[in-house]
Parts: sequence; C-alpha cells; structure tokens
Amino acid sequence: IAADGGANRLYEAGHGVQVVVGDFDSAISTLAGGPHEVVSDPDESRTDCDKLLAYVAAEGFPSVTLIGVEGDLPDHVLASLHSAAASKLAVRIAFRRGLGWIVRSGDTLEVACEPGTRVSLLPLERCEGVVLRGVRWELRDASLAPQGTKSISNQSMGERVSVEIGEGVALLFVETPIDAPPTWD
Repeated sequence: IAADGGANRLYEAGHGVQVVVGDFDSAISTLAGGPHEVVSDPDESRTDCDKLLAYVAAEGFPSVTLIGVEGDLPDHVLASLHSAAASKLAVRIAFRRGLGWIVRSGDTLEVACEPGTRVSLLPLERCEGVVLRGVRWELRDASLAPQGTKSISNQSMGERVSVEIGEGVALLFVETPIDAPPTWD
C-alpha cells in the first residue's frame, strides 16, 4: 500500500504496489493505469499519510509499518509522525538510520538492540508516567513534552530497551547500523 507519491518511489525501485491511496497531487500519471487499486481522496484537510492509515484501519489490519516517511521535506516528516500518533493502529516506522515505534497511553514496549545503541524517546504530545529502562539515563515516572523534557541520544546498556507510557503518545527511536538491515525482534 502506498501513499500518493510514495508509489513513485516504489515503482522506481522496481517494487509493485497493490493499493495507492491519496489525493494524487504527487503520483505520476502512469500509476492510474497500473495493476493496482486506486483509492482517491481529494480531502486537502488530511495528509496522504492520514488517508493511508485510515485505509489500513478500514481494511481491518491492527498494525502497519511505515517506510519512506522521511521523504524530501521536513514538513512531511513531522506531519507523518503526527498522523501516526493520531492513528489507533499499532505503528512501526522504518527510518533510514533506525526503527521507530509509536507508544501510547498504557503501552509497554520492549525492543531488542545492541549494547551502546542510540535510543531516543520523543514525546509527540505531553506524556506522564514515563518509564524508560535499559538505557544510560533511565526515566522513572517522568513527564515529557514536545516543548520540554525529552530523552534524545540516550544509549542502550544491554540487549533490550523497554518503555512504558502512563498517559500521552511518544516515538521510541532505536538507531540501526547504516550497513546492517533493520530487524523487528
């Protein structure tokens, strides 16, 4: 499933697309005749990422992995993170240099990583009761906010990192080696 212009990148890389969702302000015109379903949504008040996530949820999937969210423009990156935070789906994100997970109120998440890995926990809204373990600078019942405290460029101390969010939504980012493909252990 691709969001609008993301289908261009997949086709350029030699990958097929089953569904293309969006307002089609970025997708090349040849996509309209491709061997895939086209879900056109011209609503300019929602991003193509919003539309993709709504489509995935409507199809009954409980989770989604987003790739290519870094795009070319910082406004698209931030908007995609906001879309992921607003979605009810379990959202994972494959970044160029790591993996991300949207962690919400009541969630507990544990991920595998190599000791010494860069780990960041970035609040996408105000977060309370935050616990971050397995890192150099652990958090216990912490308060985080986009315009306040964050846990950026922390460091894993072992092979697992865990996070709990009492209230709020945050992005857990775990850097991966540039020469090694990411895994979802």
